Amino acid sequence: MKNFKNNFIVKFVVTLFLIGIIIGFLFYFFYKPDLSAYLESFKNLIQTSHQNIFLSSIVVVSMVFILSISIIGLPVLAFYIFYEGLSIGFTLALFLGVYSIKGAFFYLFYLLVSKLLFLTIVIYFSIVSIRYSIKFIDSVMSKNRENLYNTIVYHFYRYLIVLVTTIINCTIVYFLANKIVSLLIHLI
Repeated sequence: MKNFKNNFIVKFVVTLFLIGIIIGFLFYFFYKPDLSAYLESFKNLIQTSHQNIFLSSIVVVSMVFILSISIIGLPVLAFYIFYEGLSIGFTLALFLGVYSIKGAFFYLFYLLVSKLLFLTIVIYFSIVSIRYSIKFIDSVMSKNRENLYNTIVYHFYRYLIVLVTTIINCTIVYFLANKIVSLLIHLI
């Protein structure tokens, strides 16, 4: 039964993310907004400055941790996973619609270099947080204080590991990935 719960949680989070990507992609093509001016400012921004994602990444990881502590935060966590997929799908469709295949390849490369590890961390930590919430509820219902304490401490240690990994990822993106992306922006 435990393995079924864990597999269901993984499938749920990944499916929610993929549904967000598909809906974002379809939303662009049904709505077709003219955002080419925003893409030009995006290109200028990438060429002139680095992405500084330290603060936003730390806030997101901390938000996932805080939402997992409060059981009522699980729907917000699910919405955030969906939102990440929605924004990726919409932006991919935007690049595809404005710059055709070259734009789609650039954005996929941009995701690979700049955001893939962070998205993997957030999805992993979301899965861990949902599992934690289920264990937390089980511990509270069974009134097992020792199990409750161990669950909370273990989840906090995971949060610290995820936070350090996120900071390392942000450092790599800031010093390495930004240079690669700014060199490739000229191709579209």
